[in-house]
Amino acid sequence: MWKKYFNNFLLLYIPLLLISLLMLIGQRRERIADFVAKEALVSMQKTTFLSDVCHYLIHNINYWSGIVYPVGFETNEGHADFIHPYIEVIKNIGFYDQFRIIDLSGEERLRYQSNFGRKMELSSLQNKVDSDYVLRGLNLKKGEVYLSRINLNRENNEIERPFKPVLRAVAPIYDSLDTKVGLVVINFRVKDILDYLTKFPQYGKTYLVDSELNVVASSMGGDLPPYEVRDNTEALQNLSDVGVVGIQNRRDTTFYENGSVWSYSNVRMNNGYLIQSGLYSKPDRIVNETQWAIVRELPANQIQMGLWPLYQNFIVLQLISILTLAGISYGYVKYQTQKKDLYGQLKEKNKALLHNQKSLKTINELVRRTNRRLNIRNEQLEQFSYLISHNLRSPVTSMSLIVDIIKKEKDPENVKSLLPKLHKLSDSISCLTEDIKEYIAVVDQKEPHLQEVNIYALLQGMKNEFPEIMSGKENFEIVYELEEWKTITSSRYCLQSIFHNLISNAIRFRRPDVASYLIFRSGFENGRKVLFVEDNGLGIDMDRYGEDVFKLYKRFHRSISGKGMGLFLVKTQLEAINATISIKSIVGKGSIFQINF
Repeated sequence: MWKKYFNNFLLLYIPLLLISLLMLIGQRRERIADFVAKEALVSMQKTTFLSDVCHYLIHNINYWSGIVYPVGFETNEGHADFIHPYIEVIKNIGFYDQFRIIDLSGEERLRYQSNFGRKMELSSLQNKVDSDYVLRGLNLKKGEVYLSRINLNRENNEIERPFKPVLRAVAPIYDSLDTKVGLVVINFRVKDILDYLTKFPQYGKTYLVDSELNVVASSMGGDLPPYEVRDNTEALQNLSDVGVVGIQNRRDTTFYENGSVWSYSNVRMNNGYLIQSGLYSKPDRIVNETQWAIVRELPANQIQMGLWPLYQNFIVLQLISILTLAGISYGYVKYQTQKKDLYGQLKEKNKALLHNQKSLKTINELVRRTNRRLNIRNEQLEQFSYLISHNLRSPVTSMSLIVDIIKKEKDPENVKSLLPKLHKLSDSISCLTEDIKEYIAVVDQKEPHLQEVNIYALLQGMKNEFPEIMSGKENFEIVYELEEWKTITSSRYCLQSIFHNLISNAIRFRRPDVASYLIFRSGFENGRKVLFVEDNGLGIDMDRYGEDVFKLYKRFHRSISGKGMGLFLVKTQLEAINATISIKSIVGKGSIFQINF
C-alpha cells in the first residue's frame, strides 16, 4: 500500500513541481530584468548629473574667458581697477579650489586658492609651463574649453596633502584687440560630487571610470582616485581586473553576467538638463582629456536577497503542495484498495460466469455446425430426391410399359423386337444406379480427416491420372502460381477428388484452336486463404446458366458428352470441408473458379 501511496504522490507532485519550477524561473527572469532596467536608469541618472556638473563648470570657465581684457593686461597695479570687481566675486565662490590666470609663458599672474573649502585667498604664484593642462590650454582657440581628468591636485609636481580630487577647466582669454593674452584655469573641488555619485543609492556598487577603465572614484574605495592613491591596496584600481567581458567594449549597456548585474553608461557632453537651458553659455568646442563613464554593479549577494522572496514563496508553495497531495494520495490509495477488493469479488463471479459462457459458446458452436451440416444434408437430400423422382422414374415407367406389352403380345416376333428397347432401358437404369452410388458415397462421407496438404505436391502427383498431360501432345499445360501459400490444413481425399474434376473439365472443355492452360494461383482475401483455378476453355454463358452451374445433371455444352455431375460433386465435397466455391466465366474466353477455404 505504501509503495502505491508513494507512487501516486510522485505522480501528482512531480508535474506540479515542474510547473512551479518553470514559474520560478520565469519570475526570476522578470525580477532580474527589473534589476537590469533599474540599474540602467540609475546609471543614466548619474551620467546626466555628471554631465550637468561638467556643463556648469564649463559655463563658469566660459564666463571668465568671455571677458574682454585690456590690451597688455597685467594683474598688477596697472589694471587693478579692472580686475578688482572680479576679485571680489572670486573670493566668495565656495566650490572653486583654485582660480588662476596664466600668461602665455606659463607663469601664473593671478592665483587665488580656497582655504580648506572656506573663503578664497591670494596665494603664491608658480610656474606651470610644464603642466600638461597648461600645454593643452595654450593650443586652444577662442571659444574652446579644455576639461582635464579628475585627479588629485599637485603642487610643485607633488600630490597635495590632504588629498583633494579636482577637475580643471581651462580656456584662453583675449584682449580688446582679440589677441590671446593668457589662460584662465579653474580647479573645481569634486569631492562632494564624487560622494554623491558613489554613495547613493546605498545598494550596489558604483564606479566612475575613465576611458582606460581606471577607477576615478567608487563606492568601495572612497572619493579618491584609487589608481593615484597607491597606498590603498584594497581598492580596485582598474575595472579590467574584474574580468567582466561586457564592459570591455566601452559601449552603453546593461547586462547580467557571472551572477551580477552590470551597467556601463558613458558621460556624454551633448546631453543633460543644463545644456538645454537658455542661460547656458555654450562653448564652440569642448576638449576632453578622457571619456568618463558610470559603471554600476549589483552584486550576486544583493540579487539573491532580492530574489529571496521568490524562493520563500516557492518553498511555502511546495510545503503546502506536499501536505495537500499527501492527503489526496492517501485517500486515493485507500479508495483504490477498497475498490480493488470489490473488483476482486466481482472478478471471481465474472470468472464463473465466463466459464459458463464458454461452455455455452462451445455448445452453441457445436449446434451451429450441426445445423449447418443438417442444412447441407437437406440440400443433398433434395438433390437425391430429385435424382430418384425425376431421373429414375422415366426409365422405370418405360420398362413397366414394355413389360406389360410383352405380357399381352402373342406374336413372338413382336416380343423379340421389344427386347432391344428393354435392354437399353436396363442399361440406362444401371448407369443411373452407378451415379446414385457415387453421389451417396460423397454424401455419406463421415467427418473428413484433416491434415497438412501441400497443394503443389498433390497436383504434381495427379498428372499421371491424365494421359493428355503425360503425353504432351494435346497442347495443354498446367501452370502453378502458388507464391502466396502452398500448404493448407484440409482433407487430402476431398482435395484430390475436387482437383481431379476441375482438371478433367478443363481438358474436356478446352478450345481446339488455342494453346490451352489451367492456372492454379494462391492468394488471400480478408485474412483467409483463397485458391483461384483459371482456364482459357470454352467458358459458360453465365446469363443463361449462372444459377445452375453447380446443380446436378446440368450440362452447358451439348456437343461434348458428359453427365453434368462434376461441378455438383466439387461443390458438395467443398461444403464437407467447410469451403465455398464461386465462378466467373465468359463464353469463348474461359472460366475462373474461386475456392475460399
